Amino acid sequence: MNSGHLLLLGMGGTIAGLASDPSKPMAYQAGQISVAELLHEIGLESDIGHVEAMQVANIDSRHMTEELLITLGWAVKAGLEDEAVIGIVITHGTDTMEETGVFLHATLGKLASHYKKAVVLTGAMLPSNADHADGPLNLRAALYLAKEAKDTEQYGILAMMAGKPCLARDLSKQHTHALDALVVNARELDGPIHKRQADLSLPGEAQWPWVEILTSHGGAKGELVDALVAQGVEGIVIAGTGQGSVNRVLAERLVWAAQMGVAVVRSSRTGAGAVFSEIPEPDTAWNWLSARDLSPPKARIALQLALLEANSRKTEDWQSIFATI
Repeated sequence: MNSGHLLLLGMGGTIAGLASDPSKPMAYQAGQISVAELLHEIGLESDIGHVEAMQVANIDSRHMTEELLITLGWAVKAGLEDEAVIGIVITHGTDTMEETGVFLHATLGKLASHYKKAVVLTGAMLPSNADHADGPLNLRAALYLAKEAKDTEQYGILAMMAGKPCLARDLSKQHTHALDALVVNARELDGPIHKRQADLSLPGEAQWPWVEILTSHGGAKGELVDALVAQGVEGIVIAGTGQGSVNRVLAERLVWAAQMGVAVVRSSRTGAGAVFSEIPEPDTAWNWLSARDLSPPKARIALQLALLEANSRKTEDWQSIFATI
């Protein structure tokens, strides 16, 4: 039996939401009850031990900000460095959980592995008072995953949704209301984790690089690229069609943007699968970079962090930094 206690950090979300009519769970407000109330409601079994609850925020996760990511990141770092904390669970809204997952993976994954602790993201697709709410089961399973991480060697930045544990980096919301929307294509944890962790600095301030996502589609035009470059955008993530392909008109302006010093990353809007650097056009020829298996929103966070890290290291090689994520 592990000594010490678990740390539960609350960010709000649907798991902390309330529906005006529990029989109609789609009509609800997120972030209405505290993380301490969530903990009380699940009625923990005696073998889970003590859990310290801390409310970091209580918001609908569509309103997530860089400032809140930084606040959460430093709270997680403090928990990892606290010898009395054996594991950390974060309750979070599902709309932007994948973005928070890749942020924590990139900045604190190596530290979590060093201390042999798990940081487990979890949430819910149904509000807390809905009939058959999924939050209590997800939270209970996440707490057990965090508690047993050192014994099972399943440490790092993880997630638990719909009974499926996975790397938080693999989260991707691919359905509007299915209970497994975030983990339907995630690789399930199976035994010890032997995955290289990124090692980027945890930001200490909120002046992040300006990075936008542009979607490629039939009839795409390039004027939006021109406007963004004129306004000082520092990076653009392309949500391309299929294998990350880009409409020729949009591609021409994005090639120009890269020549002007804008960081350009090519991803896919399909929701699953990887974008390879040689298909359909070689990224190196256009000074772009492929996002590989990162979704557009995850690629945006990764690009922001890569640009921040490149600036702190006083190098222009953001591409190599991005590749570590």
